[in-house]
Amino acid sequence: MLAVLIKRTLASEMESTYEAFSRKIIQAAVPAKGFISSKAFKDLKDTKIRYTLIQMECLADWKAWYGSEERRTALMHIQPLLVEDEHISILTTA
Repeated sequence: MLAVLIKRTLASEMESTYEAFSRKIIQAAVPAKGFISSKAFKDLKDTKIRYTLIQMECLADWKAWYGSEERRTALMHIQPLLVEDEHISILTTA
């Protein structure tokens, strides 16, 4: 199993707009091959910083989702809300 941690920093006043689009991108990921689960988090000290933790079966499944048209389409709505590019960490058990 693979965990993917995505950090996104939102522009001011974009939190509620982000929430709506974030749910849509996760809904698009659910049918993706290898998708296991997803959880969303916000930083306690700075609510403009959001994290999404996605669990996938394997790296190949993540790469397929990452490069998919569905993800690109969903991200077109999220990217204008960000003040910097998303940061992605790919994790596995130690």
